[in-house]
Amino acid sequence: MKNLEVANLLYEIADILEIQDVAFKPQAYRKAARTVETLSEDIEKVSKQGKLEELPGIGEHIAKKIIEFLETGKLKYYDEIKKQIPKHLSDLISVPGMGPKRAKILHDKLKISSIADLEKAAKQGKISKLFGFGEKSEEDILKGIELVKRGQARMLLGIALPLALEIEERLKKLNEVLQINVAGSLRRRQETIGDIDILVSTKKPGVVVDYFTKMPEVVRVLAKGETKSSILLKNNIQIDLRVIDDKVYGAALQYFTGNKDHNIKTREIAIKKGYKLSEYGLFDKKTNMLLASKTEEEIYKKLGMQCPPPEIRENRGEIEAALKNKLPKLIGYNDIKGDFHSHTKATDGTNSIEELAEAAKKLGYEYFCISDHSQNARIARGLSEEDMASHLKEIKAYAKKLKNFRLLAGSEVDILKNGDLDYPDKLLKQMDIVIGAVHSGFKSSMEEMTNRILKAMDNENLDILAHPTGRLINAREPYEVDLQKVFKKAAEKNIYLEIDALPQRLDLKDIHIKAAKEFGVKFVIDTDTHSLETLKYMDLGIATARRGWCEKKDIVNTCSAKELGKFFKKIR
Repeated sequence: MKNLEVANLLYEIADILEIQDVAFKPQAYRKAARTVETLSEDIEKVSKQGKLEELPGIGEHIAKKIIEFLETGKLKYYDEIKKQIPKHLSDLISVPGMGPKRAKILHDKLKISSIADLEKAAKQGKISKLFGFGEKSEEDILKGIELVKRGQARMLLGIALPLALEIEERLKKLNEVLQINVAGSLRRRQETIGDIDILVSTKKPGVVVDYFTKMPEVVRVLAKGETKSSILLKNNIQIDLRVIDDKVYGAALQYFTGNKDHNIKTREIAIKKGYKLSEYGLFDKKTNMLLASKTEEEIYKKLGMQCPPPEIRENRGEIEAALKNKLPKLIGYNDIKGDFHSHTKATDGTNSIEELAEAAKKLGYEYFCISDHSQNARIARGLSEEDMASHLKEIKAYAKKLKNFRLLAGSEVDILKNGDLDYPDKLLKQMDIVIGAVHSGFKSSMEEMTNRILKAMDNENLDILAHPTGRLINAREPYEVDLQKVFKKAAEKNIYLEIDALPQRLDLKDIHIKAAKEFGVKFVIDTDTHSLETLKYMDLGIATARRGWCEKKDIVNTCSAKELGKFFKKIR
């Protein structure tokens, strides 16, 4: 799939046009980029079917450019406009918080033309002396550079997982493949991934390895052998294939799933019982007799443990719980009945009320909430009080036409700097669900941000706190907030904390979910969807909830439509 390549190309064109002070076009290219980035289908297939212009935000001119790039591997328009800006300026733009205009100022004033130059200038205090910057800007630039370095080393779960599963499905169709699994941090559904690991058992490794190393997206074969092969795809994504004897597949899967600390602890348990555990199986230490190897379950059972779900194998208490037969029954991937957080084209979404509702019904949901932005979110075209009141009426009017499906009317309402919600209570009371969110002032002190959120939580109309730390993985650090106080207040006020399933958010993160659960907090898992394509990310939110030890009872949107009134006071 070339979706990521095309999206990155469109984003870069937008940045170049912004540097050149071109009006309107940058927004158009960014909108098209977001569409391609979140597209679940292969962009090449969509292009060959002649359906590019059916995608939100992609008109005739951008479609032609996408086709040219897909067919030739190049884009003449991009090459031409790139020549018009200083070399390497695009590298500076990749630093979070930099932006095209700031990057140009630094290039013009300090002759900075690389991230290395930028880091050196920041450490020497040169940037803080420029008008419009300052010491805080310098600190933020250094933090941004660290995020770039991390991002180059780790890819988002939402990018790695579909790619790995697609390749897994291809290999699974080979007659020679007996068993196959994605392994490593990807099997544990960690939020970012280094290399992708795939395990396969077969009696004919040569056939499988040949197919793997000759796949069309391979740009380089790093290693090719009967037990391990490595390939490099475009965008420097490395995939390692390990070929395992089918008799010891379970032992290898347990070992290569990890994590390292979990494996160390399980080996220690094995030693105490007079065994030794490796990727080849569980053996009697004295006789070297193989005791278990075919499945993970039989290995853990022989160790006197339940088999921990892969998502929680992080040595965060799962081994102790497994030894006591007290592992939680984690929420399942088919347990969600609806989604509370979505945006239509009334604000910054790409689809209509009707299109989102129909898509939700096709997913088998019992309910769905339209929750467009409030007036303070100007960058997202937030709705004025008058427009929101009309929008709510439109949603409710359409909801009456639906049978056996509950369409809810709500809003993602900005939590202002003083802790007030962005709409008056009179309007909030007209909503089925009110979602509060911080979208500004990310650099506030911990005290300021904590007080701001706690005050908002005192508003009786608030139901859900969206993406509670404001982070963007590999792009923006979470704002400083005392989460212990937020968790305590959420439990007291019956305000649900959101697990935002967008790959770049996954907010709350797993360790915070587990901590909040101990306060008695309940959660919602939402896709924060801005297009039909992003509805597919619900599984990422579920995976994150599972990593946080959530059971079905901990997640509000596992309830049926008939049960919604138990959780939301304005729903009858």
